[in-house]
Amino acid sequence: MTKKGKGLSIGAAMKQRMQETDSPAVEDAPEKPVKETPETLESFNTRLPIGLHRRLKMHAAAEGRKIQDVVQTALIDYLEKKE
Repeated sequence: MTKKGKGLSIGAAMKQRMQETDSPAVEDAPEKPVKETPETLESFNTRLPIGLHRRLKMHAAAEGRKIQDVVQTALIDYLEKKE
């Protein structure tokens, strides 16, 4: 949702930017594969501070990945370190 005089929302601006340009930095960056599991996906809701959510959205968009894939990879890495 945009407000008069404010321009595009963060999500819309990122989507537009990704459609307009192909960033070479994104293509050159090594992509960490999401570890596939044979399990059925389950919905998971959480609340994040606005700033952290924006950073997550921007990071996922910059890498051309879904937020759920970034969060899944981060959680797997975190839990593996703790075990």
